[in-house]
Amino acid sequence: MKSFSAIALFLAVLITLQFEALGWNIPGHMLSGAIAYQILQRESPTTIPSVRSVLEKNPWYQSRWKSQLDKLPEAERDETLFMIAARWADDIRTRDPSESHPQWHYIDFPFKPEGEPASIQIVQPPHANILTP
Repeated sequence: MKSFSAIALFLAVLITLQFEALGWNIPGHMLSGAIAYQILQRESPTTIPSVRSVLEKNPWYQSRWKSQLDKLPEAERDETLFMIAARWADDIRTRDPSESHPQWHYIDFPFKPEGEPASIQIVQPPHANILTP
């Protein structure tokens, strides 16, 4: 019975501790890009050229990414492009402060559950965000 109490106490302490979420860092974004590519490759491979075309319009494509991609075998280039594009918002924010646009990294959509009083106002997202850079 003592061991059960010790385990319960340990779990209670563990649950109350706050841990930093490490999934949304540069490697986490790259993993998301790889997963997105693999899903498209499996479910809609004809979409990949369209997405590639959009990604090639990124300001860093010609100046930074293309030379990296050209060193890879042809078969690996699209997936790698998805991966490095997925981390771009972190790269631009951390490596080139003069080009940093933190609002381009996210958007806060307003949310007000139905039935909330009129005194609770929603705040529209800023004009500059990930959808409207």
